Formats: sequence, structure tokens, C-alpha cells
Amino acid sequence: MELISIAEESLGVRSMAMFVRTKDLSILLDPGISLSPNRYGLPPHPRELERVRALRGILEEYAEEANYVFISHYHRDHFTVPYPSIYMGTTNESYRKVYNNKVILMKSPEDENWSQRRRYYGLRKAIDGIAKDLVFADGKELTIGSTRVVISRSLPHGEDNARTGKVIAITIIDGDESLTFMPDVEGPISQLAIDYIMSMRPQTLVIGGPPIYLVRRGFGEDYLGTALKNLTTVLRAGFLGKLVIAHHTLRDLNWRNALRVLFEEAERQGIAVMTYAGLLNREDELLEAMRKELYAREPPPKDYLRQFRGTGDEA
Repeated sequence: MELISIAEESLGVRSMAMFVRTKDLSILLDPGISLSPNRYGLPPHPRELERVRALRGILEEYAEEANYVFISHYHRDHFTVPYPSIYMGTTNESYRKVYNNKVILMKSPEDENWSQRRRYYGLRKAIDGIAKDLVFADGKELTIGSTRVVISRSLPHGEDNARTGKVIAITIIDGDESLTFMPDVEGPISQLAIDYIMSMRPQTLVIGGPPIYLVRRGFGEDYLGTALKNLTTVLRAGFLGKLVIAHHTLRDLNWRNALRVLFEEAERQGIAVMTYAGLLNREDELLEAMRKELYAREPPPKDYLRQFRGTGDEA
């Protein structure tokens, strides 16, 4: 099994886009990319705009090979929207390049909140007729050649009663290799997410970690402690070889220090803790978390901010 990082906070954007290749399966996982429209009171720095366009191009290259696309939920950093956006690097044709003639394994909107359902219906209207097939994947299992795919039932986007909605995770099993890809569980926090991991016992776990940048502002004060406790439980269960911490966690420059006890436990257990950038043998580039510093170090031209006014565009 081959795992290829495409886009994520350690690569300079908001995303968890990944490409997985086995003998029988080529699949894009959560093929969305976006930038925060406002961090530290500032719009994206020019370097962030350059990065989102560059990674969008890489995503579209891997889309040419993919025969399946997985969408865990309908926040716009997890799927390609059917309209142009400066924050997402999309054109009117971007969504066609991602979804055309693909089998789409997608989260059911049935138990989503209103905003996610609205985004689902907009996407569904756009890709009906261009996608090969649309499958509500919650709780399903598929066998594709010698590759087995097991998708979780609906999981909370954070706590059990999170207002942010629901997500699904996917496990890909290829012979003796296995990967669980679990976006936006914010830790994990919910026992439902832990139970799924324990039932799958993957060798590699790619997980959306706790939102440290929000916790520091008083959001869910015991979030970090619960997340660290749950991740430690997974590390000690004896099946992991690699843990990839991703997404919300890497919106804070000091995330490694905040997760220090996790790194120490992983070292004791002989488990590698990595980022998307690390999978590519690159250093982390947390451009969003560095935005204030980038504006101070590399001030954009005076008329730069005009492009963000009155666009009606959202990340």
C-alpha cells in the first residue's frame, strides 16, 4: 500500500487530502483544500495563495489516476466545491477534474447539521451525471480485488453532541498492511471513534487531532487532556506502527510541545509519530499559524487586500 500526502496544515493549507494506492484500488481521500479567510485579523498571505494553487494542481493530477473518491463530511476543506474560490484555489472546472467518472464514497447527509446538508445538496446537484456512482458509505464494507475497505458508521465531529456535525472514517486493508483515515474527530474525543480504531487495529492511523489553537482560547478546556488520554490508549493497544497527527492540531505553532506526553509515550512503544509533511520527508510549513509573522516579514503590496473585499467567498 502506498500513502501519498497531498495537502494539509503541515504543507501550508487547511486540508487532509491524501492519495492511497494498492494493487486494485486508487482512491482520493477527502479531496478538499482551503485557507482560513481570517486568522489574526488577516486574510491569507501571498505565500498561502501560492501554496493553495500549487497543491490544487497536485490534487488534480492524482485525481486523474483515482477510480474512487472518499468524502468524510461536508466542510469545504474536505471536498472540492463546484464553484471558483480564491480561498480554495478552484475554478469552474476543478470539481469536474476531481469527480468525473469516479465512484464517490460519501457521508450520508441524513444525520448532518443544516450547513453540511446544504453543502451536500449543492455538491450532489453538481456531480449527478458526471460521477460514475454515488454511494452513501456510512457503515459499509467493500472488496475491490484483493483490497478490503471498511467504513465506519457516523462519528461525531469532536464530542458526542458536537454542533459541528458528523464524519465517517475509512480503513483500507491490503494484505498485511492496513490504514485507518479518520478526519476531524478532534482528538479523538468520542468513545465511538476509539471503538472503531480498536476494532480495525490499523498499522497506520491518520487522525484529525485536537484543535489546540481553539483550546488555548478556552474552547473545551478538557479537550486536550481527553484527546491525549484517548490517543495514549491507542498507542498502548499494541497494533500501531505509525501515527499521523493532522489538521486542526497543526494550526498552532507549539503543537509538538502541547503533545509532548504523546511523543514520549510513542517513543516508549516504538511508534513513529509523523505529519503529512513528514511522510514526504519534508519539514512542516505551518503557513496559517505563521500568518502574522509572514505579514511582518514579507509585507504584501498596498493593493493586495482589495482582492478579498466583497467576494462573498468562504473557506
